[in-house]
Amino acid sequence: MTTFDAEPPPEGGEEPTPLPDDLLAAGAIDVAVDEAQPRCRSCGSPLVEGEDWCLQCGAATAPPRRTPGLRAMALAGSLALVLAGGAVAASYAALNDEAPPQEVKVQTLAKVTPAPVVQPTTTSTPVPTTNPLPLDTTPVVPVTPVTPVVPVTPVTPTTTPTTTTTTTTKPPPKPGTVPIFVALTAGSLYDPSQRATTSGAPSRALDGDPNTSWFATTPAGGDMNVGYLVDLENAESVQKLRLLTKTPGFTLQVFGSSKDKAPATADSSDWKRLGEAGSVDGDGPVGSASTSPPAEGDKAGDGELILPLDPGTETYRWVMLWVTTPPAKDTTVRFNEIRLYT
Repeated sequence: MTTFDAEPPPEGGEEPTPLPDDLLAAGAIDVAVDEAQPRCRSCGSPLVEGEDWCLQCGAATAPPRRTPGLRAMALAGSLALVLAGGAVAASYAALNDEAPPQEVKVQTLAKVTPAPVVQPTTTSTPVPTTNPLPLDTTPVVPVTPVTPVVPVTPVTPTTTPTTTTTTTTKPPPKPGTVPIFVALTAGSLYDPSQRATTSGAPSRALDGDPNTSWFATTPAGGDMNVGYLVDLENAESVQKLRLLTKTPGFTLQVFGSSKDKAPATADSSDWKRLGEAGSVDGDGPVGSASTSPPAEGDKAGDGELILPLDPGTETYRWVMLWVTTPPAKDTTVRFNEIRLYT
């Protein structure tokens, strides 16, 4: 048994406190346990059946757990060794097992060179580093729009005077003032007795050029008795003849016919005399005397004959200029231009 000696008193100190008398008294461990009466394992106080805690010291009345034995520990260690061996074997198999070669797919990609980016050339104007203008912090007052007042001008009704439109009827043209269209191919030599020894192109009397002419020549002595025939194609009321000539002094008679064909002879009853002029352009006849007077207003030497015609109420398709007395100087007659008017 261990004995505890009292500590020596400190120098110049008081006497030490004496140990309690019950320190070496028998404890709960040293008290004999009565198997019939359950007691507290800490303080040895009797326990009532069913108590979980000692009412004297507050210790638990349940018996302490037993420490696992050597057999259980050996079993756990064996199991651990088996698991460790299996893990080592699996690792070795994994290290020595070769994985199947992987299929490598090679894909060739075309290298696309991007187009160079052309930077636009801009001329930047340096911004002067001056102090910025102060911001205007004055609040903006909204302006109310003002609708202008438009004065209304009273409209005075205007009375439109009634105008009477008078339609003026244009009077018909005077007879002999409207030209009759004559084709360039409408003229021809009219010579039933075959008196002409020579003649010119009939179209030259219808071409509108006074410097060209149609002519006809007959033997000397006696009347000429040749003519110029015009086909109007359509029946017209022939009111006037205008003739340009450079061979004055002949006698001219004008006839008209409404037949489909021109009469074959000059003395045919199908011809109607429309007008007559003697000594055209003022010169006297050569050979037999002419019984036809000159046309009114015909001046000698002017190269022009204006002869009014008298068709009556009839219209004519064929017009024939018949020369009886030859010109004053020779037996050749010339027509520079022939114009007919309705």
